[in-house]
Amino acid sequence: MSLKLNLEPTSVIEAKLGIQPNGPVRKYFTKRAADYMDKYVPYSGGNLAYTTRQIGNEEVIYNAEYAHYMYEGKVYGPNIPFIDEGGNVYFRSPKKKQKHDTGRELKYKQSAGHEYAGPHWDKRMVSAEMDDLVKEVQNYINNGGKE
Repeated sequence: MSLKLNLEPTSVIEAKLGIQPNGPVRKYFTKRAADYMDKYVPYSGGNLAYTTRQIGNEEVIYNAEYAHYMYEGKVYGPNIPFIDEGGNVYFRSPKKKQKHDTGRELKYKQSAGHEYAGPHWDKRMVSAEMDDLVKEVQNYINNGGKE
């Protein structure tokens, strides 16, 4: 007795499941991953976490000019101190000057909705919450692409 299998190409199977590149499941996964990452992303005025965040089909991009520094968790310089009218000291780097790692770590403030703010927020989210994210995406698949 011989058994003949007629398998569909992988691309067809992926499309039926919605898991093909740029497919609905991957888009859903990426959107939900961005939402899960929010509490790990540093937040001061919301620019990094929300305003400059772009959710693509398979990637989340933080476009703020300081995103790299926040992600790495390092203080880059040179830094020039300024004092505002309230006596608060803040630092700025001269524009168009090469910046370098000063060897100091950034200090992150935790705030409501960003309780775990810090560097490498994607990796820390994956380490802590990937199982929950995968279950949520599986439920999305099981529900036929409905939340």
